This record gives sequence, structure tokens and C-alpha cells, in this order.
Amino acid sequence: MSKKSKKQSTLYYFHSVGCAFCKQIDPIVEKLNNEGYDILSLDLSEKDNQGLHREIENKYDLRCGTPFLVDGSNGKNICGQQQANEEMIKKWADGEEIPEAPKPKSPPPPLPQDWDDKKLIDEWKNSYEKWRDENNHLPNLTTTEEVVDRFKKQWEARKQQQQSMDVRMGVVEEKLDKLMNHLGVK
Repeated sequence: MSKKSKKQSTLYYFHSVGCAFCKQIDPIVEKLNNEGYDILSLDLSEKDNQGLHREIENKYDLRCGTPFLVDGSNGKNICGQQQANEEMIKKWADGEEIPEAPKPKSPPPPLPQDWDDKKLIDEWKNSYEKWRDENNHLPNLTTTEEVVDRFKKQWEARKQQQQSMDVRMGVVEEKLDKLMNHLGVK
């Protein structure tokens, strides 16, 4: 096991309160620190930590939100959750090379604009399936049906909100008409 000497640690773990992936990484960092590592856990809601985060990003030409584990002395980092498991974080803390996270070969196809149009949805499904096959090297790709279900629910919720707004606007217009009549305004 590698332990840092008495000099100040350059191993930083930037996290934020609303970051779900950070909650998975927090116990890993705590465990490694209990084993003798010196990984500084820095909350990005604090202004000083934001400054250090920006400084490191600029120094090494990096862009990363949270979670972000970086060695401030050399820029070696783990950005995001894809590689942020205990094995990879320990390798990073030991100064070992971390293989680059797999990247998609192309962006996913744009979602249909009308979730009521079966033809558009079928075309999108075919495009997305081709994209998934082309990018099967990526971990945890969402299935076509999961994407469709999620966005159809959002689409339905949006339509219900619009209908509710239409009803409320009708009531407001009705009340305005009554008020205008009462005031004698035509």
C-alpha cells in the first residue's frame, strides 16, 4: 500500500451535495483514508474549493464536474462515475495509469419531438438500436424501451400540465370577461 509522506497531499476528491454518484464514492474515499491514504475531500459548495478546482482544471486543461478525483501534482484524474470504483480509485491514489473511460463513437440520435407519433417513435427506436449496437463497448447503456418509457411519461406529464394550464386560463378569461362586463368595458 502506498502512503503519502508528511508533505501536504495532492490527492483531491471534489464532490457536491446533490451528486448521487458522490454518495457512492464517499465511503470508498473514507475507507482508503482509513487505510493510510491522504485524499482530501473537498465540497464544491465552498468558495475556496471552487477556486482550487478551477485552478487544477486550468493547469491541466481538464473539465469535470463531480465526482472528480485528481492528483494536483500531475493532473491524473478520474472524472465522473464511469471509472469511480474502489479498484480504480486505489490505482489512481497509488499513481498508476488509469485507462481512459470508453467514449461513444457518435452522439445518440435526437429524441422524437412528438411522442404521440408512432412512426417517429419507430424511426427513433431503429436509430437508437443501431447506435447501441455501435456503442456496445459502453457500460450500462439504457435500453430502447427504458428510454421510450421515461420520455413517454414525461411527455404525458407535460400534456397534462398543458391541459391544466388551459383550464386555468379559461377560468381566468371567464372571470376577466365578467369583470369587464361589470365595469361596462367592451
